[in-house]
Amino acid sequence: MQVAVFRDGPRGRCAVSRLTDRDHDAAATPDVTVLLATAGRVATIGRALTSLTVQTLAADRFEVVVVVNGPDDGTAAYVAGFAAEHPDLEIRVVQTPVAGVAHARNLGLSVARGVHMTILDDDDWVSPSYLETLLSGVEPGIIPLVWMAEIFDGEEDTPSYDNYFSNAIQKHVGTAAVRPARLGPGISLNVCKLVPVAAAREVGYDERLVGGSDFVFWTKLFARHQFHFRVLPDRGAAYYRTRGGGSLSRRDPSFEFNVRMRLDCIESLGDVPPGPPDVERVLHNVITAQCVMINTFLKMYPDQRQAVTDAIAERHLPRFNWSAVNRGLARDLAVLYGFPPWSGTSGLVAARRIRERGTLVDVIAKDRDDAQARDESSPWISAPYVAALAAVPGRSHAPRWAELVAYSDGVFKTLETWSEAGKEYDSVYSRATWVAAHVVAAQYKLRHPSTRWIAEFSDPLSRDIHGEVRTAQMKEGPVVSELRAGVEAAGFPAPEGLALNEWGEQIAYALADEILFTNELQRSYMLSYCPDPALAERALSISRIARHPTPTPDLYDLGSVDYPLDDDRVHIAYFGAFYATRTLGELTEGLARLSGYDRARIQLHVFTDKVDVTQSRVWADGLGDVVRVNPYAPYTGFLNLTRKFDALIVNDAQTAGSHAGLNPYLPSKVSDYLGSGTPIWALYEPASSLSTVPVAHRSLLGDVDGAVEVLRSLIEVGPRPDRQRGRSAGTPC
Repeated sequence: MQVAVFRDGPRGRCAVSRLTDRDHDAAATPDVTVLLATAGRVATIGRALTSLTVQTLAADRFEVVVVVNGPDDGTAAYVAGFAAEHPDLEIRVVQTPVAGVAHARNLGLSVARGVHMTILDDDDWVSPSYLETLLSGVEPGIIPLVWMAEIFDGEEDTPSYDNYFSNAIQKHVGTAAVRPARLGPGISLNVCKLVPVAAAREVGYDERLVGGSDFVFWTKLFARHQFHFRVLPDRGAAYYRTRGGGSLSRRDPSFEFNVRMRLDCIESLGDVPPGPPDVERVLHNVITAQCVMINTFLKMYPDQRQAVTDAIAERHLPRFNWSAVNRGLARDLAVLYGFPPWSGTSGLVAARRIRERGTLVDVIAKDRDDAQARDESSPWISAPYVAALAAVPGRSHAPRWAELVAYSDGVFKTLETWSEAGKEYDSVYSRATWVAAHVVAAQYKLRHPSTRWIAEFSDPLSRDIHGEVRTAQMKEGPVVSELRAGVEAAGFPAPEGLALNEWGEQIAYALADEILFTNELQRSYMLSYCPDPALAERALSISRIARHPTPTPDLYDLGSVDYPLDDDRVHIAYFGAFYATRTLGELTEGLARLSGYDRARIQLHVFTDKVDVTQSRVWADGLGDVVRVNPYAPYTGFLNLTRKFDALIVNDAQTAGSHAGLNPYLPSKVSDYLGSGTPIWALYEPASSLSTVPVAHRSLLGDVDGAVEVLRSLIEVGPRPDRQRGRSAGTPC
C-alpha cells in the first residue's frame, strides 16, 4: 500500500505530489469515498480509521480521503503510519493550512475517486457492515440512511439509539421513498448516508460558514436534485457518534453561535432559487430550525433583542421565520379585526402601527378569507414585531351581535391556549374598524386591570360616512353585563339603550388608558356628540393625535413591480376604490377638457377593485387614450409602484352638510404617499385634515377648473427625472 499526499495548491486547488498505481487505473474506481476531515484530533482519528479496516465491504471497493486542515499537529504523519500498518486500505491525504471543515470537505471532494461519498468525523467511528449496507441501498434518486448510535463520554460500551436521528428514521423503516420534508433529521445530519460524488461536487460546502455547512449543503443538494430517503432496516449498520463537551453544535447559547452563525446559514440558503412546494417546505423547515436557535438565545438574553433585530436587518434574507424567532417572547397583545395577510386597509394600518411602536406583540385577528384576498407580501410589514398570530373564524361582513360574541369567545379561547400559568400582558392594543376589537379589548382590560389598554379609532364608529347614526344593536347577556358593570365601576353611566357602535366608543372613553385619533377633526367630531361631558373630558385627556404611520424606506423596495411607462408622458396615479362620497369626477372632466396635444402628453393610471366597471366608464367618457385601469397590487407592490409616477392623487371624502361641519376623515394612503418621495396632488375639502398636509399640488373637490390648472402645470414641468422607470431594482418577496 502506498499513500498519496496532496497539498492545497494555488486558488484552492489540490496539487498532486504523488499518485499510487491504482489512481491511474480507471477500472479500479472505488464505489465509495469515505471523506474524513480532521483538525487537531490526532488522539481520536485512529479509532475512526480502525473502524474502516474491518468493513465487510471489500477493501478494493472503497477509499479513504483524509483532509488535514489548519496547523499541522502530526496527524498527517500519524495517518501515513497507520496506512503502512494496513496495506489493504486505500488511504490518501490532503493537507491544507486553511482551517475550516467546509474548505476541507471541498478539497476532499475535488480528489475523491469514488462513485459515492460518505462523511466520517474524526472523533466518531462506524460498525463493520456500515459501508456495505449503505451501498446496498443505492438507487437513482434515493439517498440511503442507516442508524446512529450515540456514545457518551466514558460510556463507550453502551451505545444509545435513543437520539433524535434514530427516533425519527425508525418510523420510516420499510417505506420505499421518504420525502425530506417528512424526515427533517435526514437533511440536518451530515453522516449516516451516501451521496453521488458528482452531485456533491455540483453543490459543494459553503466555505463562508463557520458552522452549519453540513445541513446547508444537504438542503441545497435537495433543492437541486429533489431526492428521497430510504431507511435501511439493518440496525447493525450504525454510525457511532461521540457526545463530548467540545462539539461546535453542543455549546452554550451565545450571540455568535445562536445568532450570527444561524444568520450566516440562512443567508447562504438565500442562494436557492424559488422551487416546487417540496423544496420550499424543506427550506422552511431548515430555516425555522435556525430561527428556533435564535429564539433560544433571546429567551435567555431578552435584553439582546435590539442587537438581534439589527443583525437580521443587515442581511438579505428572502426567506425567514420571524414567528419562530419571536415565539413566546411577547409581553403585549393586539386585538384586531383585520391584519395581514388579509389585504384590508385597516389591517395594514394596524400592522404599520405595530411596526412603528417597535414592541413585540401577540396578535389575534379576524379570519377574513371569506371577504378578502390574502396578500402574502403584507406580513413582512410587522413580522419582526409579531410573536404569535391567531385568526378567529367567522363571517367577516356580519355586524350582528352574535358574530361579535363568537369573536369574543374565539379570542379568549385562543388566549387560554397561549397563556402560561398566571401570564398577563403588559398592554393590549385594539384598532376599531369593526367595533368588536374594542369590545374584546375592554373585556380583557376589565379582567386584567393592570394591563394598559391602547384604543385606536380608524374612523367614527357610531356615525357613518354621511354622518348618520349606525343602528346595529347588542343583546343583553354576559358580554353586555360585563361592559356595563365596568363602565359604571369607572364612575360613568353606561350608554342608554343597546346601540352597538355607541357602546364601542364610550367603553374606550371610560376604560382605555390611551386613545389614538388619526386627526384633530376626527377627535373633535367624535367627542362633540358624546352625551356625557365628563366622559368626553376623560377621553380628551388620555388621547393623542397619531396619523397613520408612514412606511419605512426599505418597504418601498420589498416588492418589485415591472410597470414600464412611456418616457414622453407625464404619469399620474390614483390608488383606491370609488364610493358615492369619493369620486374623481373633477379629474376625469378636467382630462376631457384638455386639447389633443396635451392629452397625448399625460396619462392617468387607476388601480382599483372593480376594473371592468371602471374601464367601461372610462371608454364611455371617451378617455380610453388617457386613462389606464389596473387591478390592485399587493401592498408591497403598491408601495413600489408609488415611486414610478410623476404625481400621486389623493382625494377627500365629501362631507359637506354633514358631520357638524367637520371632515373627520384622513385617507390612510396619504402616509403611504409621503414615504414614496413622489409629489402628491390633493383634491380636498376646505378646512379638512387633508388640506393641512404639505403636498406639491392641490385643488378643491369638485373644482374642474382647478384640476385643469394642475394638469397643465404637470404637463408643462414634464416627467420627473428621479422617478423609477421600467423594472424596479427592488427585491421580490
